[in-house]
Amino acid sequence: MFPGIKLSLIELSRIVCLLLLVISSASFLSGQDGILDELAAEDPCSVRLFSAVRTYQPGVSFEVGVLVEPDAGWHGYWHSARDGGDAPEAIWDLPEGWKVSGPEFPVPERMVEPGDLVSIGYKKPFLLRFRLHPASSVEAEEIGTKLEIPLVVIWQVCKTTCIYGESRASLQLSRGDKPTVDKGGSAMLARWKDRYPVEASAARGFRFQLSWFPDAHAGRVRSGTWVVRWYREGSDRRPAVPVQWLAFPHGLEAGIVQEAEVRSWVGDSDGTAEVHRGWQVSFSVADLGSGFQYGALGATLVPTPGKAKGPVPGMPAIIVRAVQAARSGSPEPGSGNKKGSGR
Repeated sequence: MFPGIKLSLIELSRIVCLLLLVISSASFLSGQDGILDELAAEDPCSVRLFSAVRTYQPGVSFEVGVLVEPDAGWHGYWHSARDGGDAPEAIWDLPEGWKVSGPEFPVPERMVEPGDLVSIGYKKPFLLRFRLHPASSVEAEEIGTKLEIPLVVIWQVCKTTCIYGESRASLQLSRGDKPTVDKGGSAMLARWKDRYPVEASAARGFRFQLSWFPDAHAGRVRSGTWVVRWYREGSDRRPAVPVQWLAFPHGLEAGIVQEAEVRSWVGDSDGTAEVHRGWQVSFSVADLGSGFQYGALGATLVPTPGKAKGPVPGMPAIIVRAVQAARSGSPEPGSGNKKGSGR
């Protein structure tokens, strides 16, 4: 067949089979809704860095924002993504003596992915908020007047397929006797300010009741139910539009928290005769390991105006944590009488 090359019938048949396998594989992949195009795409996600200041003062903390921007049609993930997905991880290369707190995640949304998998995340760009804490003035003297802080963000974004990647950015700062505002960075942080949930202790006008009902198996708690109730005090605080709530449970290192629907609730407060109308959500918690602690339970409660998406004016999303009740001096978990104040 080719000059100088002799092939047996067996060798020829192997070559034919290999060619048929390659052709059939290419035909299969080409029909998978653009999977090949997605796998070939380079970095379907980018990152930009924003700072509230361009000149920092030693010892005075300031906010920074990391804008994670998936390409159109792709989505990223919240810190507790449910059935799948990894949230972005920010790796800071800080100068000696500096510290960072965060990230704070903006309010996410519920998404249903192929295979009826439920994930919690973002279909549009989202800003992770951090706070940088510069070293004291004595430590800062060794840094110099100009400063560059490198950042690496490891992200996962999904479309039909999921892709991991990393993006690099750096923060350019100068040291001064007092902070100097970065107008662009401050404007970006201000635009996102109302999209972050607040801790229950900062949710003015709300009160909360947290209860934990453990299921004991052979003397060991392996599952249970976490009940969260909340209401607004005073009729003058009622919103102008009907409000529905979504509840996003936080992930656990030891255990699994199932999704749950928020329902209306009517009950008394602190055992008094006063009746309040509010909301309730009951989370089923299972597969608890030996390291499980009741105080690790947490959830983000998101108000929505009816069936529409988005925040309700004057009503923030709220983070509730069982640890707040555990530290309040209430009875031990298991009594079904955990209470905390949101004022």
